[in-house]
Parts: sequence; C-alpha cells; structure tokens
Amino acid sequence: MKKNRPVVLVLTLYFCFSGAIFYAQGPGDWGPPPWFPPPLPGARPRPGRGSMPESKPAAQQPDAKVLSMMTPQQKAATFMSNVKVTITDKYLLVESDGIPNHPHANFPTWYNPNRILKQDYHFKIPLNPQFAEKTTALPFGPIGVAINGIPFYNPYNAQGRDAVMGPNAEVFDSCCGHPDQMGRYHYHKYPTCINNPFKDEPGKHSSLIGWAFDGFPIYGPNGDDGKPPTDLDSSNGHIDAGHGYHYQCTTNFPYILGSYKGVVEMSNFPGPQVWGAQGPPPAPR
Repeated sequence: MKKNRPVVLVLTLYFCFSGAIFYAQGPGDWGPPPWFPPPLPGARPRPGRGSMPESKPAAQQPDAKVLSMMTPQQKAATFMSNVKVTITDKYLLVESDGIPNHPHANFPTWYNPNRILKQDYHFKIPLNPQFAEKTTALPFGPIGVAINGIPFYNPYNAQGRDAVMGPNAEVFDSCCGHPDQMGRYHYHKYPTCINNPFKDEPGKHSSLIGWAFDGFPIYGPNGDDGKPPTDLDSSNGHIDAGHGYHYQCTTNFPYILGSYKGVVEMSNFPGPQVWGAQGPPPAPR
C-alpha cells in the first residue's frame, strides 16, 4: 500500500495561495522560451520581444507633495540593512545580492526546479517621480524592488496568464516568493514575511514594502482606515493625504502593480524586455 504524499509548505497554502493548488506550468517569469508552443485556450496574446517603450512626463503634474512626501534620506532609510543604498542628485542607487533575508523553501522543490542564486542587482529609483503622459505596461523580470532587496515581478507567468490565482497559478513558498530559471528569487504578490507578524496592524495604513522603477512607493494592502482602499486606479495606485501617490498591494489581480503610473527609469532594464499587455487576463475557459 502506497504511503500518502507528505503535506508540504502549510504556510504557503494558508497565506500565499488562494484557491485550489495546481502545478505551475513552469516558473519562467523572466520571459517566454525561445520557442512558442500553440497558445492555450483562453490565454492572452503573447507579448513580442522588442525595444523598450517610451515613458514621457505628462504636461500637467500634481502638487509636489502628491509626487513625493519623503526626503531622499527618508527614502533611503526605508531599506533594510542587507541592502546598500546610495543617494545621488537624481536617484537612490540600490545594490542587492538578491538573497532573501527571511525563511524560504529549500529550492529546488517538487513544484519548482530552480534554485536561488546570488545576484548583482543595481537598481535606480528616481527621487523626483513624475506622472507619465500615459501608463507604461509592465515588463517580465524585475519591475521594482522590495525594501529587503528582492525584486517584484508583474502578475503574469511566462505564458501570459495570472501567476497568482486560477488554474495556471504558480506555487510560492511560505513567504510568497520563488526563483525563476535565472535563480532570481522574487515576489508576484504581497510578500508577507517583509512585515512580521503576517497581519498588518489593525486600523492603520500598511507599511511601505518597496519601490517601483518609476519612483513611487509600494505599500501593503490597507489604507488609512486599516481597510483596503476602494479607489485604486488601473496601475493599482491612488493618492491619500498622508502618503501622496503610491501603489498598494491587493488580494486580487494585479496584486502589486498593474502598470507604471510614473515616468519609468529605463536603465533598470538592460536590453530588450518582454513587455506584457495591460489589464487582467481573460477568465479560463
């Protein structure tokens, strides 16, 4: 008589994975493979590989406090001690080795064949963000960086489907991350281990958890009243009196960012990227 398969990653099932568990189609978050199999029913059209999009400032900008409510020194201080941050006249220069400073699964695992590898990240976060004349779709690979030096990824898997929920969802460890084929550990959704304990403080705005590559901050799921805001735009951001414009994580798609609201610092993308289309993927058929 065969033994039952051991239950693994209980915390993952409880905190980091909503709905039924399905085996990942292959955590290829850095972009599609060099060959393209026939599209699956209900899948998004696959984005093409090409030049980077333009990201230009809008002609009309809001009040400076909306765009940035923190000094450069305050922004630099948001990062943890395992991250090196240098302030210049235009940027926060963020250096990280990409190794998570919190518990993680012992990759490779039964659900992810990749291992976590040391990286040499050098990211630029604009100190004076501006709204762009139009939003910019998110590329595959890093789209921002958490305060512990781990990159955020867009909400899609390599096949252009929802990476977090639904029948094509990937599996994450108990801290809501996993590595891609290049060994880059990353987050597609709110990384609960950045804040400990797992729950945000009741009745208060969630903490800052990272920065997008357009210079706007990223916070956890709750607004000023301790509840998820109901006025998020298509980029998953909004304005409030205490934080200016900022992104907030959500339990539903797109989870972290839906697109870039601001002018994107393109030097964070060394070479052609795979740029995904905006908007949620269609429902599975």
